Amino acid sequence: MPGAKAKTINLLLEDGTLKGLINIADSSWNSGELYSAPRDSVTELVKSDACSKFGVYLLLSDDMVYVGQASDLSRRIKQHIIGKDWWERVIVLTTSDDSFTRTDIDYMESMLIAKAEKTNKLDCDNKNKGNKPKIDKFRKVQLDQYLDEALFLMELIGITVFVEEKAKNKVKNKVLIDTIPTVTVAEREMRLKSEAKQFLSEQGVNLPDEFTFANRTQRTPEFYINPQTYLAKNDWYLVFNNQFTHELIVLFVPANQLKSIKDGGKLIPRKDKPHYYEIYVKSETMIDRKSKVDFTPYIIKKIKY
Repeated sequence: MPGAKAKTINLLLEDGTLKGLINIADSSWNSGELYSAPRDSVTELVKSDACSKFGVYLLLSDDMVYVGQASDLSRRIKQHIIGKDWWERVIVLTTSDDSFTRTDIDYMESMLIAKAEKTNKLDCDNKNKGNKPKIDKFRKVQLDQYLDEALFLMELIGITVFVEEKAKNKVKNKVLIDTIPTVTVAEREMRLKSEAKQFLSEQGVNLPDEFTFANRTQRTPEFYINPQTYLAKNDWYLVFNNQFTHELIVLFVPANQLKSIKDGGKLIPRKDKPHYYEIYVKSETMIDRKSKVDFTPYIIKKIKY
C-alpha cells in the first residue's frame, strides 16, 4: 500500500495460544493496550493492573457484543460475570499510563456502540447508547486514531463483530486462526464461527454465508442464541459447538417450521427487542429452556473434532 508505514506488534499469549489470556500493544499505538480473556480466565484478568484503570470493555459471543466503560474495570466486569451468562470473552481497551479521562471513555463507548449497531451485533442491554460525548476536535482525532488501531488489533485476533458482513472477506492483515500450523483440530477448542464453517466444509458439509452459530456456555450446559426473527421465516441453518465434548451439531430448520409466538408458533422474542429471539438450547436434551421447543428433529449432522 503506498504510504503505508511498517510497525511492530507485541503479542503476549499467557497460555501459548490465541484462546487464552492475551495482551497486545503495537509501536504505532502510543500507550494503548488491549487485553483479551475467555470467560474462564476473567478472574486472572480482573486481578491484573489492566483492570484498575479507566477504559472500555466488550463482552463478546460470536454474534453479539455488549459495550461498556468504567473507571474501575475490575469491579464492573465482576458484576457482569454474575449478571450476564451469554458472553464467552471479554476485551479491555485501556492505556499503559492510565491516561484516559471520563470524557474519553464516554466517547469511545458511544463510537463502539454505534459501530455494533451498524453491523447488527449490539446486545439489546446497551439501551442508553452510551453517554453523550463532549470532547474537543483535537482530542477527537486522537481517540479516533486509538479506536482505529484497536479495531485493527481485534480483527487480527479474529474478532469481527464490528466488521460489516460485506467487508469481512476484504479484511487485510487478519490472522486466520484456522491456518496456524502448530495447532491441530484435535488440540484446539473450536470457538469461532469461521473456524467451524471451514472445518465443516472440509467434512463435506457446506453452509450458506448466513447461519446461526453458538458455543456452549461456560456456566450452564446450554447453547445461547439471539437471532433475528426473520431467520425462522426462511430455511435456517444452525451450528452448535460443544467445545467440552469436541462436537459440532448441524441443524436445518425449514422455512416457517419454527415461528414466533405472535405468529402462532412457540419461539419467544425478547421483550425489549421483539425482532430478536432469546433461545437457550440445553446441550443434553436440545430443548429450549424458555419456549420448550425441541430442536432434536432438526439435527442433520453431528461431527467430532
